Amino acid sequence: MSNTHVNTGIRKILEMPFVYNLFHKLTGGNAFRKVYFDKYFALAPGSRVLDIGCGSGVMLENISEDIEYTGVDFEPGYISYCQNKYGNRGQFLLEKVGGSVKQEWVGHFDAMNAHGLFHHLADQDIETVLEGAFRYLKPGGYLVSFDTCYFNGQGALSKWLVSKDRGQNVKYPKAYLALAEKYFSNIESELYTNYHRLPYAAFAMKMTK
Repeated sequence: MSNTHVNTGIRKILEMPFVYNLFHKLTGGNAFRKVYFDKYFALAPGSRVLDIGCGSGVMLENISEDIEYTGVDFEPGYISYCQNKYGNRGQFLLEKVGGSVKQEWVGHFDAMNAHGLFHHLADQDIETVLEGAFRYLKPGGYLVSFDTCYFNGQGALSKWLVSKDRGQNVKYPKAYLALAEKYFSNIESELYTNYHRLPYAAFAMKMTK
């Protein structure tokens, strides 16, 4: 994945959970996340959620405490940060979804979150995550992805900002959909063209099993 995720130069500091959270607070990303989680993860008590690429654990700031939460990430710094900050709010695992089958997770989760993940991965890795997610969801369960994107008619500044994202596999909406449709037949989607104080663009998909 070395050619799809850039963490050198100034982008390197965003690997630090404190800096990452501060950046999203200053740019308005955290305010939008509340809207995002209220829309997609207003779940019944006791629901089981898997947060794929959990980062600094911001999902836990926006969901009910009576939801059974599991967060996974392949960055040790994020997992350590979440364990220290959130402790018994959930379990945090250093791993990738889909790399190997966890039998105890098959048909286990009501919902999954992949916020800002796919555009950091090569297409083959995205498919691995999608296949694993489909396997681990209960019937009727769903996966939500939310990724930086390009779109037709996009302004020059927005396009430039998107090009500087740490994730270097940013796509047009139809390309994200083409990958999702290999595993899910029930997909709702929405394009957000200005969800930051900066003119950033992103594409959300809700994929139901």
